[in-house]
Amino acid sequence: MKTSALPRLLPVAAGGNQLINWGITFYMPGTFAHAIAADMRWSSPQIYLGLTLAMLVMATVSPFVARLLARFGGQLVVMSGTLMIAVSCAVMACVHALPGWYAAWLLAGIGMRLSLYDALFASLVNLYGQSARRTISHVTLAGGLASAVFWPLGAKLLTFMSWREALLVYALAGLLSAVLIRALPGHRVPVGTMRKATTHANHQDRRNGLLYAAFIALITFVSNGTSTHLPEFIASVGLPASVGMLWGIGQTGARFTEVVAGAHLSPLRLTLITALAMPLCFLTGLSASTFIWAAAGFVLGYGAINGLVTIVKATLPLQLFPAEDYARRTGVLLIPAQVMAAVSPFAYAWLNRELGVFGAMWVSCGLTVIIGGLAIGLVVVQRHNKKPSGEAEGFV
Repeated sequence: MKTSALPRLLPVAAGGNQLINWGITFYMPGTFAHAIAADMRWSSPQIYLGLTLAMLVMATVSPFVARLLARFGGQLVVMSGTLMIAVSCAVMACVHALPGWYAAWLLAGIGMRLSLYDALFASLVNLYGQSARRTISHVTLAGGLASAVFWPLGAKLLTFMSWREALLVYALAGLLSAVLIRALPGHRVPVGTMRKATTHANHQDRRNGLLYAAFIALITFVSNGTSTHLPEFIASVGLPASVGMLWGIGQTGARFTEVVAGAHLSPLRLTLITALAMPLCFLTGLSASTFIWAAAGFVLGYGAINGLVTIVKATLPLQLFPAEDYARRTGVLLIPAQVMAAVSPFAYAWLNRELGVFGAMWVSCGLTVIIGGLAIGLVVVQRHNKKPSGEAEGFV
């Protein structure tokens, strides 16, 4: 049974929680890696391997999240994950050897899976069903500001304290984030019982699941790899690093536009628009070898696409599956994407070395054509599924 109405402050509190959680985990190494390397004599790959391990742990933990949400409720699960992140920051501040650094990231990985977007959105859908979609969009809008807030904040902290002290400040921010998520109701919502479905319905669900998993995995691979190595692309065309700010502007602007569009933009329609825009965006980036400012258009455009991808990943299952199955299905279907998130930075480093920056972009462009095909496949399958009930018209 869903709760009747969303608490008025929930979007603000949950958005603040996600802004902090992303800022003190995923975006932390980008700010502190240089200071840590200079102090500890660790190489950059050794430092970033911690984040990779965390993402692999997220994939490992993912299948159990739905059961945890059903047993303990979203508030306790997300709060526990947030506290794990805070503790991991405190542990990182105290370590003096790589094994301790990696152990802290393993703890952070569990916390990230329990407290970042996927678990929070599953909690919201468990509680509010389809009506959670608008809150999800608002939360992604706030979470998208994490890099814009925590990159300069971290850099400022390093001007008057050590990286260890700065990590302790991040740990305190994690405690504040845990307090914010108390706005999420603590109700426990049992996992929906398995529906007694026909063979045809089961086939539809499997097909939807395979298409969704492949679609999100490929998008994650391209998006993570592209964003990680974006400074190399900008430098390769001779533009200043400050052009990278356009990524954040595009990301936040696109999410704001989606919030304004609201009910006029269904998850499936948003999926199709996002997927079909990707190859066009990469073709724009490839033209930067001739028209240098096309590179700025690519950074802005793909930042916007990256911002929409987060919303697509969260809201598309609401259109493909019953709301009561959301947590269980996403817990399994997002595993390939989480593995891709972990391996993509290394894969793109290899592509850039072997093929050059523009060669890697051609590979990305080819992958986005496949992504567009998967999106079209999702639309076709959903139209076919809806025809018997007369709901096909206007679906997309």
